[in-house]
This record gives sequence, C-alpha cells and structure tokens, in this order.
Amino acid sequence: MIDIIGAGSLGLLFAGRLAASGTKVRLWTRTLEQARIIACEGITVLEKEGHVAVHVTGGDALKVAPLADWQRLNSQVPARWILIMTKQGAIGEVLKQIKSAANAKSDIGIVCLQNGIGHIERIRQAYPEAVVYPAVTTEGAKRMGVASVVHAGLGATEIGCPDELVEKQVGSFEQYVLNRLLTAGFDVCLSKEIENGIYRKLLINAVINPLTAIWRIPNGELLFDPGRIHMMRKLYEEGIQVYEANGIRWDSAWWDQIMKVCRATAENQSSMLADVLAHSMTEVASINGQLVQMAEQAGVTAPTHAVLWQLIEGMRLKEG
Repeated sequence: MIDIIGAGSLGLLFAGRLAASGTKVRLWTRTLEQARIIACEGITVLEKEGHVAVHVTGGDALKVAPLADWQRLNSQVPARWILIMTKQGAIGEVLKQIKSAANAKSDIGIVCLQNGIGHIERIRQAYPEAVVYPAVTTEGAKRMGVASVVHAGLGATEIGCPDELVEKQVGSFEQYVLNRLLTAGFDVCLSKEIENGIYRKLLINAVINPLTAIWRIPNGELLFDPGRIHMMRKLYEEGIQVYEANGIRWDSAWWDQIMKVCRATAENQSSMLADVLAHSMTEVASINGQLVQMAEQAGVTAPTHAVLWQLIEGMRLKEG
C-alpha cells in the first residue's frame, strides 16, 4: 500500500492512476469534506482533450480520509511508503500528523515532491529514523474539481536514492514503489544525482512561475514578447550567479530546458498563478525567496528575484 498525502492536482493524478492500475492507495486530504466527496465520487483523471483516461471509485484499491484522522487510522494499518504531495506551506502540519508513523518504523520511506528547497532538511531532522527520498517531477496536472484532474502534460519523475541506503532497502524500493509507478504509466527512475535535478527545477520554477503570476498569463505566453523573454533571461542569469557563488553545478542546457517547458506547457497555468488568483499562499518564498537567501549567504545579490518575491507576497496580503 502507498499513502499519498495531499489531494491537490498531483495527489489526485498519482492516486488515481496508481489505484486504477491495482495498487492499494490511501489518499489523505486536507478537509473532511473533500474526503467525503472523493470517497463518494471516486477520482477522475482526464486527458488534455477532455476524454476520461482513468476513473477509480473508492473501495479496496482506494481509501480516502482527512489528514486529521492519521493517528487513529495509521495505528490500525501502519504506513510503509508515504508520498507527500502537498505544497511547501503545508509541510509543518503534515510533519505533526505523521510523526508517530515515522518514529514507529525505522524502514518507513517518505518521498517528497515539493517545489523549492529547504523542506528535505526539515523532514530529515524531524524524523531521522525514516528514509527520505527527494523527488522532482515534470508531470503536468490541473485540478478541475474536488475529485477530478486533467493530466495536462506528460513528464518524468526522478526519485533520489539516498547514499545511506543499504542494498536491501534500495531493492525494496525498486521492487515496490518504483514498479508500481511504472505500472501506473509514469515515466519514473531512481537518480543518484537528484540534487542536480532539484536545483534545475528550482531555477525553472523561479523563472517561469513568478512572471506568469505577475502578468497573469499561461506559461506559453511568456514566449510571445521579447520583453518577457528578457525578464526570463535576467532571472535565469541571476540564478546561475547564485549557484556559482554556492558551488552548485549547473548546465548551459538549462536555459533551453526552460524554453522547452514553456512550449510543452503552453496552455498550463502555473501553480503560483493559480494561488494568486485564489488569494492563497504561494510558494514564492520557497522558490525565489530561497534563491535570495542563498545569494545573501554567499555574499552576492539576486535583486530581480527579491523584487518578485516581495511583489507576489504583497499581492496576497492586499487581495486576501
């Protein structure tokens, strides 16, 4: 069984496809209302064209509960593999709820798919007995309702293989979680260079997300105007300077990858834009804010990232 914490776009996508392929899934939601709706309606995964790709109902393969019930239900059936798919802002609450599970079993695995950086260290410090797997994904998903999601773009998922794992644990992961994700149709692999993937995605998000949130446009429209591309390039170059100052490896191909992501997700609305439109807390602090803090620690500056960080935080305060 795989426990998925978070029933946003990615949580619904992974839970729906995994359950439909025969994997037993427990999906943990933020509210009791969402848990009730999903338990009643099941999960529907739609293709971009609107066709139903997967529909799975609650039952043996899919069980749903609010995260507040974690302690009670987990004591009956302890978690073994946990996929955390909430946003960074919810990590604190998640850690409080799953503490008993992580401390109870030394072989529990926690896979983390958050944008930005900083959360992996928090989880490892809170639960040193658990094996934490940093992960990045380029799967595109857009939630259409409480229980439905559009698979907006096929992507790849990299899951880090911690150095401290013994061979038996690595084998266990490959035999179960990795194979289950592959069976569900995800392009997934284990990576010994996940840190590089995390910093690559951090930079991609730091370039694309804040600009789409400020201009309130889908990703592809960033490429329609030279002025917009100039701003993207400015953010990219500042980010590279921060990485160099911190001794972080980077690749000159990353700029082309940013452009490719914009084209591949042209019609997609970034998660940061969706949060701004919903007057919700964004992940700008854990994306652009983290780059600014890394710059300060290394004695350099990232002024464009700093301004966007302040502007987007200010939008939430003003509109919320």
